[in-house]
Amino acid sequence: MIITQGILAAILTSLWLIKSTAANFCKIFYFFVTERHCAKSNVLMEAKNDAYYIAEVLKGNSNAFAPLVDKYKQLAFSLSMKIIRNREEAEDAAQDAFVKAYRSLESYKGSAAFKTWFFRIVYTTAISRVRGKQNNRVSLEDCKLSDKDLMDAENAVGQLDAEERSFQLHKAMDMLAPDERAILNLYYFDDLPVDEIAEIMEMSESNVKIKLFRSRKKLYERLHYLMKGENACLC
Repeated sequence: MIITQGILAAILTSLWLIKSTAANFCKIFYFFVTERHCAKSNVLMEAKNDAYYIAEVLKGNSNAFAPLVDKYKQLAFSLSMKIIRNREEAEDAAQDAFVKAYRSLESYKGSAAFKTWFFRIVYTTAISRVRGKQNNRVSLEDCKLSDKDLMDAENAVGQLDAEERSFQLHKAMDMLAPDERAILNLYYFDDLPVDEIAEIMEMSESNVKIKLFRSRKKLYERLHYLMKGENACLC
């Protein structure tokens, strides 16, 4: 499917709103399209479900993709940011994911919710951006922490105030691999069920459960390291 100037502008400007004011929105929008097109696009379509907008796009109405961008732009950026941990690259990944979704919309068969199908594109796009790059992971693969050690770390974190707890969890999450961060965020923070995560990450439900267990254990191993400092097991 061809990306027209109008649909590219819709994607770019909708994503810009994540961090921009209404004034900046108009500036960026006018940069990509004419005033006539802007006025036409500002006429809001009556709220419909995703299937309606998808059908409209497939019939040739490229403007119908804009409501989907508006609906999922923040979620796309949020998932990208949780994986990449860099705002500028996360914004680029979210934008790329929307372009890929538009181009491949004809392949969407409706067997899964559009949100799930689109999140799979966001996930693979973000993962591809960090794959092969050096990151801040700490290797603890050979570290044999007892269940008591892990429970102590969990209890210690639970006793911190909200701000410090958030800080420590953020640091520990940064030490995980991108796919480990993603699965923990999708399940514990985005409250997605296992079957949706399986669709997004293209894994079986049983493997999702196994990876959740292992990723959660790794998270607390890293928390144990952070909380104990030099006395923790670091391999």
